[in-house]
Amino acid sequence: MEKARDYGARGVFFEAGRHGRAPVAQAFVFDTSTAVDDDEFAELHKRLWSWGGVPLVYRAAPGRIQLFRCAHEPDFVGPQDTPVCRPIRTLVVGADIAAADVWWNAARIRNGTIWDDPVACDLMLSAQKSAHRTLVEEVRALAKQLTDSDLLEPRLRRRLLILALLIAYLEERSVLLPKDFARARKDANRFFEVLGDGAALVKLLEMLEERFNGHVFRLTAEERAALLASSELANYARLVEGREDATGQLSLWRLYSFRDLPVELISNIYQLFVKDAASSSIYTPPALVRLMLEETLSWERLDRLMASDGVILDPACGSGVFLVEAYKRLVLHWRLHNGWARPGVDNLRPLLQRVHGVDVEEGAIELAAFSLCLSLCDALQPEEIRASVRLFPPLADVTLHRICFFEAKEQGLLKAPVAVVVGNPPFESTLTTEGARRSYATYTKIHGLLADMQLAYLFLHEAMELLVPNGILALVEPAGVLYNQNVAPFRRGVFTRWGVREILDFVSVRGLFKKGEADPKIVVVLAEAVVPVADGRILHAVFRRNGRATAEQGFDIDYYDLHWVRNTVARDSADIWRSNLLGGNRVHDLIGRLRQYPTLRDIATRHDWDFGEGFIAGGGNVSRSAEHLVGQPLLPTKALSDTGIDATHLQIVPDQPIEGPRSAKRFTPPLLLVKENEDLHHGLWQGHYLAYKHRIMGFAAKKRDLARLKAVEAWLRKEQTVLRAYVAGISASLFVQRATAILQADILALPYPENEDLDLSDNERIIAQDIVDYQREFIRRGTGSALMRVAPKEALGAFDKTFTAQINAVYARKPLRALDRYHWAGAICGAYVFGDGVVDWSDAEELRAKLNALLHERRGSSLTITRITRLYDQGFVFLLKPDRHRFWTRSIALRDADDVLTDLRAQGF
Repeated sequence: MEKARDYGARGVFFEAGRHGRAPVAQAFVFDTSTAVDDDEFAELHKRLWSWGGVPLVYRAAPGRIQLFRCAHEPDFVGPQDTPVCRPIRTLVVGADIAAADVWWNAARIRNGTIWDDPVACDLMLSAQKSAHRTLVEEVRALAKQLTDSDLLEPRLRRRLLILALLIAYLEERSVLLPKDFARARKDANRFFEVLGDGAALVKLLEMLEERFNGHVFRLTAEERAALLASSELANYARLVEGREDATGQLSLWRLYSFRDLPVELISNIYQLFVKDAASSSIYTPPALVRLMLEETLSWERLDRLMASDGVILDPACGSGVFLVEAYKRLVLHWRLHNGWARPGVDNLRPLLQRVHGVDVEEGAIELAAFSLCLSLCDALQPEEIRASVRLFPPLADVTLHRICFFEAKEQGLLKAPVAVVVGNPPFESTLTTEGARRSYATYTKIHGLLADMQLAYLFLHEAMELLVPNGILALVEPAGVLYNQNVAPFRRGVFTRWGVREILDFVSVRGLFKKGEADPKIVVVLAEAVVPVADGRILHAVFRRNGRATAEQGFDIDYYDLHWVRNTVARDSADIWRSNLLGGNRVHDLIGRLRQYPTLRDIATRHDWDFGEGFIAGGGNVSRSAEHLVGQPLLPTKALSDTGIDATHLQIVPDQPIEGPRSAKRFTPPLLLVKENEDLHHGLWQGHYLAYKHRIMGFAAKKRDLARLKAVEAWLRKEQTVLRAYVAGISASLFVQRATAILQADILALPYPENEDLDLSDNERIIAQDIVDYQREFIRRGTGSALMRVAPKEALGAFDKTFTAQINAVYARKPLRALDRYHWAGAICGAYVFGDGVVDWSDAEELRAKLNALLHERRGSSLTITRITRLYDQGFVFLLKPDRHRFWTRSIALRDADDVLTDLRAQGF
């Protein structure tokens, strides 16, 4: 609301909140009395786009309403550096309204269902084109250009670019005035007029260091001498300012409004300056940082923190993005307890001492200090900053330490009690420092080998041991901490020693972290330094990829993806996490039942079949004897599909290096070939000798066992749906490492009862069918999947049939019947009645505001819980849910029925 006032908005449009939780603004509303002139509004649009605090801006003018985007590409870009007023949509009052264009639909914005619509998301949200991502890309491109130019020494070149960002912020906020630059260089009015002059630049930075303190602007003797002697600064300044751009595009400094850019965004350029500027940066989305801090730093925990000597620590702080967000919450906490007054310098400085960071890179500590000082400025008015003397307290070597975290802990550098640990440690399967190697040696001596020698797991273990009693940790971890079976001993140790409170699972959210071509899958572990309760429960929250998450505007999670796992199950079960990813307890029960049967490995071993993957082609000089393969018929992997083996695509094994030739028996028919793919494509081969590669697994039976091999192949066809669902529930590769590929071990683990009867109930087959038809695609594609479309009529009918059948298995005397459904914008209310009855929907619209609030619970600025609402009125049952297909599948009908039966029993029915 303060931001809206500062920008001159007439109103703020919020998504519906619940239970006193603060909802998050979705739009600012302006009218022409606020900014009559289009040029003035264009400049305002640029500022709002740079800020990115709301995705939408509405401007009401006589006879029309205009929509402007603030989480998409910069629509305001015009010729000759002049922003232009360019709404993306205009609604003319009184004209026909396009039903498919939902940007004007207040009800859908209020209940949040607008972001379930892929078309609306494509129109109004884009992470890659927003200010928050494009700034990182712009700075990366500029840093590479400067590197290619070979102007100045690399460290000085990077440092000047960092300082240019900070000074641009201070200049646009009117903290630095033209007279400040004129003191450094006569007649200079802007920073870029000083940057190209070595003597003037040195003078300016020394003046700023004296004025602000904190070593942010401090030059080493070598840097000072280099700047005074440099003949390259003028060229450097021209490149940085970008005035010579012949493409007509706005330069970095003209495209963004630096006074409006969030501090955490400016600090998110860590990888560009700490390591190779040409490499892909590891970008921690601000929405993820906010979510982690919201889940960790409740007001009550901050009360305890401020009442003690406790501090917040990021053990691999990088640019300080987690520390910046933690500091902002400390400032908000101070305001909460001081009548929402704005803190002064004397209030803000002590709060900076509460956030501590460690990083092995010198540039990271430098940038973290820069980011935190910028945060302090952000909490002050320009006149307060101008009036202050030696504003920034020293942070480097005081609260920010350039050292390996394990060495810092070993040497006792972290003297303050650590009450909170939060951050994103490096994902490395190598021990990169001597401190890490010593820590690993100690760990293995006490607990045994650490899976993959994964550095992130070691950070988790050592950070938990550093916490004070009842302290809390929230760390980003590789998804393997849940999903890799070789991590089971470490995982068991975590759940045994500490009170794990939540696991936030982002396996379904693609592109959350991009590093080159890789797309690491992650989870967030929230644990407290307490002895776990034997029968306690852990929240496993499975996040999905939707428009809001893809655009980095925040995360939605719905009721069906909140799974409570008992400590004992979390510690001992191999399947619970993947089962929750696919649907929950019913999936877990199904997988558990199928694991009890004999497997394909069992039957192949019992009959002495040769089985395993095909040959592995070699590279370079890597080869072994392969006379039994070279020149033989070869089945290309793609020639094994859902139709079986396509012999028309056979090739010949070339005379090239072969690393893993296997034995001749592996390729001798009769063969049952199964592709290492989620759909288990397979075929029987009875002809000539046939070679195949390692993404196909073969069962080479004896000729006398041909009938048995045919029976196995027929079994794979007959039970393909259940077996595909089973593989989705057990594969360590699928979803986490590869999109659709599975492992040889997954095929060998397929159940094969001797009587070929799985004895599955109708409900279990519903669960399996929904996994295969919908859940697998939903995990991979998110918004683009069939489940995120509006529920079709036939799906609603199937839902009703499954839901009522499940209820009537208990209440058969007066069976439940499905009645008509009522559709609101983005929501459906299904009505059911025990026995006879009808529903009068004539006053339904009056319920809409109340029901919109029931649909969503806002837990913080980065998390929305999509709820389902069950209402009971005498013999009637109402289900209110969003209109997307994912809420109206048959497996969800089973879960709704379970909940309704529980409610009815609780009410004495």
